[in-house]
Amino acid sequence: MFHYLTAEHPMPKSRTSQLIYTVVLNRAFLLFPLVLICLLVTNITVEDLRFLFGHMDEHGYQNIIDNEATITILLIGFGAVMDGRKILSKRAWDSKQDPNLEQHKMLNETSEYYGFMLIVIGISIEIVDQLASYLRNFQVELLMFEAWFSIVLNVVAIGVMLKAAYKIALMDKQAHQL
Repeated sequence: MFHYLTAEHPMPKSRTSQLIYTVVLNRAFLLFPLVLICLLVTNITVEDLRFLFGHMDEHGYQNIIDNEATITILLIGFGAVMDGRKILSKRAWDSKQDPNLEQHKMLNETSEYYGFMLIVIGISIEIVDQLASYLRNFQVELLMFEAWFSIVLNVVAIGVMLKAAYKIALMDKQAHQL
């Protein structure tokens, strides 16, 4: 009369869950925002460089530091999404019990590695920003260092995103789709 959930009879997943997994784990779902965020970070960095060279003063440095809040949110947020793809893939595999999902291993590893790199870069920018902000309380101005540090890390993040996009784009499409 009562049905007990066991390993032989796992809890069935809804069609909605299956659809969500299918969309979220799709390679294009990862690649499109990655390229979009890369373009956005590139645009902000180029704008910052133009502004910096036009206004090499406190105002110019502060403008760059203000833009970095947007960039750190993008890097950390999307890095976490990329890093967490493996969790969703495992859940989809558990719910579907489809051995073909194991083919996602290379995409998961690539996504996890580059996602973690974006998180580290974003957090590094934020740590320097917070330290410089704290040191301002003691009349220590590091605006120039903070601005250039952020720009250098932006360029590194752009390189990481381009390399990740390239690797993901070259993967066998059929082997990495649900």
